[in-house]
Amino acid sequence: GPVRVRGTVETVHEDPVGGTIVVVRAGGVHVIITERRKPYHLVQDFTDLNLDPAAVDLTFVKIGYLEPELYDLAKGWLLALTPGGVDQDLLRLGHKRINRPLFPFDPDMSTPDLTAHLLR
Repeated sequence: GPVRVRGTVETVHEDPVGGTIVVVRAGGVHVIITERRKPYHLVQDFTDLNLDPAAVDLTFVKIGYLEPELYDLAKGWLLALTPGGVDQDLLRLGHKRINRPLFPFDPDMSTPDLTAHLLR
């Protein structure tokens, strides 16, 4: 949910995708706030905001995978399953009309054979 933050606006940027974007600094943390949904897949997405992801200890991005530029920049990475428009925690999504049993929805089900087969 929402978190109250007191900080300083460091950058205001107009972006064709994200609309008005502001960077707020609260202590040693910089938070990017966008008017509209905008992916951050490229280093330039950060440098356009006067941020250098290579110069900091941690950078958090809310995407389900790291794009090549960000992956190459990372010394290590973690994937956190968080709610949102592309939630990858299938069990949390609440599917109701599915044919059962179906992995991973039925925990007592044996591990499925996921061997690829060529269909002709």
